[in-house]
Amino acid sequence: MKKLSFYLTAVLAVALMFSACKRDEYFIGGTLHQAKVDMTTYDFLQSNSQKLFDTLLLLVDKAGIKDKINEPGITFFAPTDYSINKYLAFRESEEQNIDEGRRWTIDSMIKYELPMFADSIDLYRIPNLTPYDQLKEEGEIYPTLFPGGTTLISFEETRDPDLGYNSSVSTIPRIVYYTLQPDGDKVRVQTSGIQSNTGMIQVLNNQHTLFFRN
Repeated sequence: MKKLSFYLTAVLAVALMFSACKRDEYFIGGTLHQAKVDMTTYDFLQSNSQKLFDTLLLLVDKAGIKDKINEPGITFFAPTDYSINKYLAFRESEEQNIDEGRRWTIDSMIKYELPMFADSIDLYRIPNLTPYDQLKEEGEIYPTLFPGGTTLISFEETRDPDLGYNSSVSTIPRIVYYTLQPDGDKVRVQTSGIQSNTGMIQVLNNQHTLFFRN
């Protein structure tokens, strides 16, 4: 996992260096691709070479919400399997506060929390597309498809060398951030601007923990 995280960080750094001049392309898995992919959002996530979404799609299939992922005209801020694993670890720690022998696995989540997952996935769905030319440095509040939910989406400059900044580059790289309102963590987007046949995909950073709302 450490090697994969390091690899993704390196890929992100290269992507950010090219973001200003290659807005019609994106990086994923170390290869340059066209931003437009000739498949649905669900099929794109399923075909990902790094297998970052297997657990996410398992939950989507079990909950019967594939149509939510493929809804036309939306942006899906996709959490990776790392985000789900971090949530499972958090839930297990809660259970072990009650009984240290308890475990909380993906099977537990499917058995007890699937309806909540089906609702909470709407926190990651924006009812319109979010291309670069619509995003602002200071951010803008967007509604989510979770009832009453909103998020701040910003497109911020970075001078962090680990995120692609280099003093010899004339254009300062920018990063998309996703901040659920009013108290969600500020989550970096690690792969952005992917246009599928049904909508737009923004892949959230692996350090994110899956959002859940009752």
